[in-house]
Amino acid sequence: MKQLLILGVVCIIAIGGYFMWLSEQSAEPVGEPVPVINVMDILTATDLSAGIKQAVKKNDQQAIDEWLAKGQAVGKEAGFSERDLAYLVSDKARNYVVFNAKRCLFNDAFEARYANLQDITDLKEKYPEADDLYKQAQALIRKRDSIIEQIAGTLAEGQTVTKAHRQAAQKLWQERFIAASQPVSNAAK
Repeated sequence: MKQLLILGVVCIIAIGGYFMWLSEQSAEPVGEPVPVINVMDILTATDLSAGIKQAVKKNDQQAIDEWLAKGQAVGKEAGFSERDLAYLVSDKARNYVVFNAKRCLFNDAFEARYANLQDITDLKEKYPEADDLYKQAQALIRKRDSIIEQIAGTLAEGQTVTKAHRQAAQKLWQERFIAASQPVSNAAK
């Protein structure tokens, strides 16, 4: 019985010692400090994204390179590894930011055309990177056109819907869309 008790005490001391050793090991810094940001944080940063978007819009390859170099400079300041720094100016990073910029440009063009009741067919060819967005945009246009047709039917008051009704409905829809899109002013609060 004493042997069992002594064995139990030794096990408890050994387990306690092991956990103390683990806690000391985890308290010691291992290697270099981990940066507080990562590569994707830089590549998706608002200012870098906006700069790349403008460069893509102007087809300015040098400006794209300059923005990626700025991203690399931020990475150096953050203590990125050489591998991550090299990635920030790589073709893969360039393709990623250009791809996203073209999708943003598609969204901008779509929003303007949607509000102005204009066709978006050429956007599919201009921005093939946004093919999945194009399908969603088409669905929004169908929904918008259905709402306009309902407004025209209401304006026709049970009569046959005419071109004039549709034009009045489009104008009314645009006015409501613009009013809904504008931020609420402080005076209205």
